[in-house]
Amino acid sequence: MGDHERTYQAGQRSAEEWYGGPLRPAAPRDADGNLMLAAERQGNLIGIQTGLWLDTSGDHWSYGGSFGDLGYLRLKRNGEQIATSAWPYAAFSVPDEDSAYELTQNLEKIPSSDRNWLRSTAVTTTWSFRSHREPDVYSRGLPILFPAYDIPVDGLNTLSARSGIRVGLSVEGHAGYTPGAIKAASLSYSYDDGITWTQAPTEQQDGKWTAVLDHTGASGKQVTMKATFTDADGNAVTQTIKRAYDVR
Repeated sequence: MGDHERTYQAGQRSAEEWYGGPLRPAAPRDADGNLMLAAERQGNLIGIQTGLWLDTSGDHWSYGGSFGDLGYLRLKRNGEQIATSAWPYAAFSVPDEDSAYELTQNLEKIPSSDRNWLRSTAVTTTWSFRSHREPDVYSRGLPILFPAYDIPVDGLNTLSARSGIRVGLSVEGHAGYTPGAIKAASLSYSYDDGITWTQAPTEQQDGKWTAVLDHTGASGKQVTMKATFTDADGNAVTQTIKRAYDVR
């Protein structure tokens, strides 16, 4: 993972936390840490290239694939699969007509002994949006949402086995799209890799969404997490993170 460029004064001290989880895809950052274009439409082409892994600081990310990264893409139009890619970034040909699209990106890390990659071992994200050709527009950013989580994990990305754990839920966009207000958000968690799920209660106050976790009696469990968001413009995202964190 990398950081954006920084300038330090002589004698200055600073502290940073890296690999805070859950790690997930997001818009790539430039040298100053600003959001870059992650997905766009040019004529009859739809393309996407995300930053593959971003930690919760928002400052540390992996832009492209590296040894140990696996992934693929799948594109559906009006519910029918029309294209795939063996890589987690690609461009696809699409027709002119306004259509409903579902773009799914799957990311996975090859198992490693590196403690920084013991959590967030795989992420599947499906973006739902509409798009059509605009003859007078060279490039239109796709209206995709990137989930973000404020989870009070420790340095090993674990949570305590108790109830009442509050998790902040939000989304960010990219240089081609600023999300509308979140109109719906949900968070579920699983101790068996997604076979069964527990729905966390959520609440919205002053535009901020919060979910409440109950891990009472779950000490030693690995947690898979699933979140959904819909913004005021009707764009949606569903994201599943395998082993997002552990319960200590």
